[in-house]
Amino acid sequence: MSITPNLYEVRVLAEALGVSAESVTVHSREPLGTGSVTGLQVDAEESLHYFVDTSGLSVAAETGLADAVESPSTRIWLHPADPHLPALAPVAFDDAARTLLDRLGITAIGKPEFIGYRPGRRAVLRVPIIDGAVWIKVVRPSRVQRIVRAHEAAASAGIRVPEIHGWSDEGLLVMASASGTPAADVDWDPGALLDQVDALREQFAAVDWDAPARSAAHRLDWYAGRGDAAVARLVPRTRAILARAAEVGERPRVVVHGDLHFGQLFLEDGISAVIDIDTLGLADPAEDAAAFLSHTIASARLTEAHNRGRVWALADLAAARWAGDQLTLGLTLVHLIGHAMAAGDRGDARASAEIEAAAEALLDARAPSTSESKSPLTDVFDSP
Repeated sequence: MSITPNLYEVRVLAEALGVSAESVTVHSREPLGTGSVTGLQVDAEESLHYFVDTSGLSVAAETGLADAVESPSTRIWLHPADPHLPALAPVAFDDAARTLLDRLGITAIGKPEFIGYRPGRRAVLRVPIIDGAVWIKVVRPSRVQRIVRAHEAAASAGIRVPEIHGWSDEGLLVMASASGTPAADVDWDPGALLDQVDALREQFAAVDWDAPARSAAHRLDWYAGRGDAAVARLVPRTRAILARAAEVGERPRVVVHGDLHFGQLFLEDGISAVIDIDTLGLADPAEDAAAFLSHTIASARLTEAHNRGRVWALADLAAARWAGDQLTLGLTLVHLIGHAMAAGDRGDARASAEIEAAAEALLDARAPSTSESKSPLTDVFDSP
């Protein structure tokens, strides 16, 4: 019988709840602290979502089944009672969110909707108002002031970011909608968009900011420890590329977005706004190039067929422009390993294999392509 990386988390939750391990399924897993946080569900028909946290990170107060686990380094909580995000549970429900917005002079006309949630890190909720929507972002209390300062610094450099209506030290921000239309909903030209992204990167480089960003490279050891066969094939080659990049010597450090991809962009006669600058920091410029390229590759397979060629063209052009740099290539592979593992954790073996194949294609220099409509990488995804 094969041993899955999630066996411990499944067993811990099953014992804590007094249910069979067979009734527990895994829906997510990602690194956190010195361990990970794993999302699990008991009974596929049940809407409750549990999280098993082995991060080793301290919290102000436990909010879950702290006394039901076998190790002091393991905790369990039921969503939305995330102990790392103490402001989440108080605003996750209709009445609480409405009261919060009322204090800011904003009238909610509907219930809050979860748009994104990274357990232990952050949550984003959308709340409809009369003239659109506002966004409630919940982060660790230790991060909130940095995010506010990042918005101020970016705006001072001429970068359009959403206005912050209000915030609290408990880790809560209320933000306006970004100006423009999400890039995913706009008919952009791949070459023109990539030019605009490079111009945006230059704007970020001019931001007055001195806090460091965390490199994607630090995730590689965690990925390597998962014991996944596909990952095991990619990790040694990725390490070798990153090692060669390190031999080049000192490289420039500039301010980067830290998690740049076209899902963060809003367009209206060019890039009209950028969101999620929580990760703003000083780093090698390769960090943003790698994040953008890897996300484009991972997103292309999820794009509707009539738009897929355009997304692949964007990936090809980004690879041609940036992936010749060894550090950019290495960091892109780190991101793709993460995307492949996330797909595997969701039970989507085909997606995991396809993303791994795309990483191999980059390694074998089978991209970019000169075609604007079809990338050689599409052969990976178009196969039956």
